[in-house]
Amino acid sequence: MFLLLALACAVPQVAKAAIYQWVDENGEVHFTDKPPQERKAESKVLDIAPKKSKSVGKFPTVKALIPIKKPGSAEVKSVLLEHVSIKYKDDKNSGDETVGEAFRYTKSSAEKAYQLKVNNVDKPISALACVPDGKLILNNANFFLKNSDFKTPLQDVFEEHGYAAADSSSQIFALQENTLNDLSIAAVISDIQLAYCGGRNSSELKSYTQNSTYLKVKWTVFDNLSRRVVLNTESEGVDNHIEAPPRYRGAMVSAESAFRQAAEHLLAQQDFVDILLASQSGQMETQGQGSFDETISASYGVANTKFISRTSEIEKASVTIRTVAGHGSGFVISASGHVITNYHVVGKSRELLVIVSGKEYRAHVVRSDPGRDVALLKLNQKFDAKPLLINPNGVSLGEEIYVVGTPLDERLDFSISRGIISARRSEDERNFYQTDAAVNPGNSGGPVFNASGNVIGITVAGFFTSDGGSKNINYVIPINDALDALQIKVN
Repeated sequence: MFLLLALACAVPQVAKAAIYQWVDENGEVHFTDKPPQERKAESKVLDIAPKKSKSVGKFPTVKALIPIKKPGSAEVKSVLLEHVSIKYKDDKNSGDETVGEAFRYTKSSAEKAYQLKVNNVDKPISALACVPDGKLILNNANFFLKNSDFKTPLQDVFEEHGYAAADSSSQIFALQENTLNDLSIAAVISDIQLAYCGGRNSSELKSYTQNSTYLKVKWTVFDNLSRRVVLNTESEGVDNHIEAPPRYRGAMVSAESAFRQAAEHLLAQQDFVDILLASQSGQMETQGQGSFDETISASYGVANTKFISRTSEIEKASVTIRTVAGHGSGFVISASGHVITNYHVVGKSRELLVIVSGKEYRAHVVRSDPGRDVALLKLNQKFDAKPLLINPNGVSLGEEIYVVGTPLDERLDFSISRGIISARRSEDERNFYQTDAAVNPGNSGGPVFNASGNVIGITVAGFFTSDGGSKNINYVIPINDALDALQIKVN
């Protein structure tokens, strides 16, 4: 015990370093690492303990996920990126609002110099100054993002893995626009973190800079056919380039690269891919007047009834046809659930919704004749109401008629307008009735009735003023011509 104690006492104590400040007899101030030797000098020890430096924090990392490729020859739904924005944390939409973190790197990014090859000449550049640590202000983040192209990286990712992504639009979920895209996507950036080394002026964003970007993206997937959101999900993406050689337009390139990875990670989610691969029923059996295997029959009506007394049963068989591009009208003509409309209403749509008395039916095209502008659909579910009846007699000039359809908006379904047969016309060797009954976009494909409530034709076209007003000159396809084109028998 004595030996151990002696050894412990033999270990010299480490003196704590100190700086002494003192004033000599002449009033001069001195700084020394030892106490002053002058007896009259008063001194004080200065605190030289180093201050803790502010922690820069660690830039986020994201585990790379492998996108799911389109399987084989499977058909997929087309996608449109319609909207990209940053999430506001309150309703004030203040430009000073904090939306994320800005990081500063003081290691190699600020100390290294790089050789850039400009015009085939090695041109040295000095180390770049970095943005200090702190909160990322919304206006600054928006400035980076509004100059970034997010459409292209998303399109590239989708196409590289076998999917279709269309051009983007400035509007979000523009349902009434003429788009053939099955799905629309809104991307909301809910978290953004940036590291930036380069010039501070806005013009410098188009110079060589070093950047890292982290994005968390909330995706909203909207089905343009069912008119509803089918998926809410999120993914992350990162581009860590802060210690690599500077890039031209580095801030935008970094944001676009991070968004690209977020898009890849969206395609790595099975729930999203399942939506892209959802059943695409409805490939047309044929176009034109070929032969059809299935025999489809409609029924004649009688002449001793009144349209006004039959409106209830007519309403149950008059339909609105919704496509991803908009809507049109149609009517049920067989007990098996066959629906007639215009070809230009359905076009090349693979999936359709037929809305009858507020109930939605999935449907597909089974026959069509683009030249005669008629198409035949088949409901994928059982239809319980009675089909409409066909006029057994001829049509006379001046005869009173009724047009039924869904003009302009789906909420205006089963709208009735009245007029007369104004003339018989022939265009491109095809027959039409001309009528003064009111017709608007959305009426296409709807049934036209005589005073007995029997179908005499199908609304197909009209003449309008430059501001969309009707000129009361509208065309109707004779029902017998439509039935012949679609090879439908009438009993």
